[in-house]
Amino acid sequence: MQKLKSSIFLILVLVKSVVNAQNTISPYSMFGPGELQSKGFGRSQAMGGAGITLRSDSHLNNINPASYAWMDSLRIISEIGVQGKYYNMSSSDKNQSGVSGNLNYLALGFRYNGWMAGSFGLVPFSTVGYTVERQNSVGGTNEKYSSVYKGEGGISQIYFSNAVKLGKHLSLGVSASYLFGPLTQEENINATEIVPALQIIRQDFLKSFYFEYGIQYSKQFKKSEFSLGAVFSNRQNLESMHVLSVYDESYSLIRGETFDTDYLIMPMTYGVGTGFKRSDRLNVLFDYNFQQWSQADYPTQKDEFKDLHRFTLGSEFRPWEYRVMNKGYKNWIYRLGVNYQRSYLSFGNRVIDDKSISFGAGISLPGKISNFDWSVRYGQNGTKANGLIREDYLMFQMGFSLNEHAFIKRKFD
Repeated sequence: MQKLKSSIFLILVLVKSVVNAQNTISPYSMFGPGELQSKGFGRSQAMGGAGITLRSDSHLNNINPASYAWMDSLRIISEIGVQGKYYNMSSSDKNQSGVSGNLNYLALGFRYNGWMAGSFGLVPFSTVGYTVERQNSVGGTNEKYSSVYKGEGGISQIYFSNAVKLGKHLSLGVSASYLFGPLTQEENINATEIVPALQIIRQDFLKSFYFEYGIQYSKQFKKSEFSLGAVFSNRQNLESMHVLSVYDESYSLIRGETFDTDYLIMPMTYGVGTGFKRSDRLNVLFDYNFQQWSQADYPTQKDEFKDLHRFTLGSEFRPWEYRVMNKGYKNWIYRLGVNYQRSYLSFGNRVIDDKSISFGAGISLPGKISNFDWSVRYGQNGTKANGLIREDYLMFQMGFSLNEHAFIKRKFD
């Protein structure tokens, strides 16, 4: 029990770092709730984000809440992850490069009894970060003025998930989350002869609950195991407080409004996955995810949203049989992943897509029950066609799955 208290304390100490560290520089993050962040901890990230059928054994898996039912009853599992990103944003005539990094996720999981287990943690839900300059027209005239839009913030997600095991093959899970955080857009209007200089700040302070559901089924055939899984969440309007502030050129407040809204929307989503496992030497996963953004209506944004489709193929494998006397790299678990996402953003006849490949490895730490996972992902998001922007990025990710023995009754003579 003391180890459990210590792990919870560590989670609470690091919460502030995770909340403040979320960042992005993509201009596409100005739409909807921002740039949605992929689920999955270190193990799944190296496999492109696949994990709908992946069990929480020596690692936690937040992609499917049903996974927690398979945790060892004598372990407490902690997950801590960091990431760094090199990016290059390019259009037909401009380039911008940079580096960002942050503490990415924190989570803790353990079994309550023989048939129920759970996990709680803090993960990023979406991020916002952009600077865009735009030419606007004054209605009824030929006059134009320029506005510079700056966005920042993001949505953080505190989740509490529970799963139950129904027999040897089936598990069900539900995840209840609290979403919070500011989404801020600052518009600076440059003065002309008929347009005054203004600064307009729009802020949404999110404070809403969010629910997800999952199921996993697996069947053993000799040394092989086949698995199926699914996740689902219904359309949910997210409650927020909207604050509008308008300042003149001397930064004096000339207008201020505050009101509650529910126009931030997360559409109906579902995902299905399948997996094949051969002892501890090979594991192959395939996931498909769908988000019904075509039914989402954001009154402050007139761009038409499209349904999101994401396909992920991932694998982990051990080329050599695990032996204590092996050289270190021969006891590693190697991972590969391919991901393609057709996003919900459409500009004219162009739908923004994101495609990436990833590779990494899992390394057992002393004691063989904890793991260090690393991965590298290269991807492209967007396009330079039709005056749009393409992001080329290289993502470095490191995660620790710390397994501690707990709930062991000691006997004394």
